[in-house]
Amino acid sequence: MDSADGAEIAIQYDGVTKEYGDLKAVNDVSFDVKDGELLALLGPSGSGKTTTLRMLAGFEKPTEGTISLAGDDVTHVPTHKRDTGMVFQDYALFPHMTVGDNIAFGLKRQGFEKGEIQERIDEVLDMVDLQGFADRNPRNLSGGQQQRVATARAIAIEPEVMLMDEPLGALDKKLRDQLEVELTELQADLGITTLYVTHNQEEALTIADRIAVMNEGEIEQIASPIEVYEEPATEFVADFIGDTNFLEGDLHETDGRVVLDIEGTEVDVNAAGVPANGGAVFVRPEKMNAREAGYTDESVNTLPGTVTRRLFLGSKVRYFVDIGRNVVTVDDSNKHGTTLHEPGDDVVLSWSVHDTRLAHG
Repeated sequence: MDSADGAEIAIQYDGVTKEYGDLKAVNDVSFDVKDGELLALLGPSGSGKTTTLRMLAGFEKPTEGTISLAGDDVTHVPTHKRDTGMVFQDYALFPHMTVGDNIAFGLKRQGFEKGEIQERIDEVLDMVDLQGFADRNPRNLSGGQQQRVATARAIAIEPEVMLMDEPLGALDKKLRDQLEVELTELQADLGITTLYVTHNQEEALTIADRIAVMNEGEIEQIASPIEVYEEPATEFVADFIGDTNFLEGDLHETDGRVVLDIEGTEVDVNAAGVPANGGAVFVRPEKMNAREAGYTDESVNTLPGTVTRRLFLGSKVRYFVDIGRNVVTVDDSNKHGTTLHEPGDDVVLSWSVHDTRLAHG
């Protein structure tokens, strides 16, 4: 089965619903994952992302709909007969086995010969940069090393599809950032189709080819990381992904323009028209600049305000600016020569019309 762009489809959800009594954990979800693609299921707790993944693994059965792998309906196929590997947040390593025995477990179940098993153990440990760790006990490894072993065990059986459920969730930020890069490179090198569950927006933006943003059991948007961040389809996506300033005012159309009136100041909006539900106008903090009072530039949007607070965040300075209807945040890069504004300073915020977005409610 091929997608619209000609790429082969490895995973397909078609009208999948999962109910627990009166609760719809997943509601009529449909999407495809292309061969070799890494798709991140991103959403807050209770959004249905893990349930969606567990149904593909065979740990949960859909109430309605079908799930296919490489064009074959696996909705009712037992877990052990699905060609998938899985990495959990707690890694689920066997503590009474060595690293090598943990990796060998799935290979033995698949009937590999002893010599093949040892060769495969050495091969996957080399892939995850754990050469010489085969005889160690998982309890004596760091969190990052345990994560690598869990990944090695999953890829050892050469699955068609890799399922990863919050695999980096228990790690500190520095190690998580490092392993994000390692996992992405390994997945790309092996070409394994991967469904990756996370609640961490930055993690999803970093690793995914595409992101499916879930909320209350439904997919709000599925698109590339850049599109999800720059062009969120709904107010929920705009609010959930990254930091967001929602601008309050009177939204209307005039002379072919979409305009937001904020306390008498008109702000042009990058939109073709005003949706029936009004939508929400927003600007990302890094898109705004805090200028000196009196600054003017007719080629961009400008808005007067007063600095109420300033935070030094290392690589950037964050200002909280009262614009009358609400307080917005502005992220300024920490570069030599940048003017620092003090709390109480009157400023003019400026930003491109292109970056003034409208998200549907």
